[in-house]
Amino acid sequence: MRSTRAIVVRLMGGLGNQMFQYALGRGISEEAGTEVSFDVESGFRNDGYGRRFALSVFNGKIVRAESREIPVGMSWRSPWHRVAKAGWSAIPGAWRRVVYERAPFRFDAAVTAKVVPAAYFFGYWQNEGYFLPIQDLLRREFTLRVPASDSVAALARQISGCRSVSMHVRCEHGIGAAGKPIGNTREYHGSCGIEYFQDALDAIGVESGTVCYVFSDNPAWTKANLRLPVSCIYVSEICACSDAEEMLLMASCQHHIISNSTFSWWGAWLGRNPKKAVVAPRIWMRGLPEAAVDICPRTWLRL
Repeated sequence: MRSTRAIVVRLMGGLGNQMFQYALGRGISEEAGTEVSFDVESGFRNDGYGRRFALSVFNGKIVRAESREIPVGMSWRSPWHRVAKAGWSAIPGAWRRVVYERAPFRFDAAVTAKVVPAAYFFGYWQNEGYFLPIQDLLRREFTLRVPASDSVAALARQISGCRSVSMHVRCEHGIGAAGKPIGNTREYHGSCGIEYFQDALDAIGVESGTVCYVFSDNPAWTKANLRLPVSCIYVSEICACSDAEEMLLMASCQHHIISNSTFSWWGAWLGRNPKKAVVAPRIWMRGLPEAAVDICPRTWLRL
């Protein structure tokens, strides 16, 4: 039987978000020498996008949390878990099992400085500061458990043979599982305009042999509006990819232009080119000032 002193990390959101949460858990586990398990159910109850646990496609070390490891209230559906948050937040720190993210998009050293036994981590943890010491381990674990399809493998070989630039054009943020906008999510997150992608490519530089591999949730719109002075290949037209395969195709490119998306954030971060150029949007969320969002590594260019 697993120790009841193991920490637990809540998984929620899409693939990119779950990778941040996984990375936090693995980072704490390696640093503190403690076991870590993952709550793969609570965070997906009542999810408006219909998202589910998605990390089983990778070679990661996923241990599913048992019900006895999940603190009271964490499995309650939204918005009732807010009642649980108020209760846990009122408990003195020495006995408070639930660790809530206090500084979204920022590294909070206090989170990992002194980990309470059997702590439950609730947040997105979108900053590489939580896992930089284990980056090599994560790069090994964020590989496909089952080999990619033949068409994906062939495209990866094609990408490796040119000056490749991945470009992620995200248009449909905030569209729920039923095909309808979720509240004001689209307005709050915002999206990158065509000018951003054109300027980003200028910043990376257009050299002979440059090929732009375009990844988009709305390829028809993107193809009709994107005008770039290089050869563009729309990945969805070449092969049908799973989300994980698409992300790893992004990672196989030499350089990266990302949207305000954790999905393409990981596609760029996992890229192995030591001289890679990465361009990210300066405004990550329209609802927050630029200074409030510290999600991108210092070596990335913000436009």
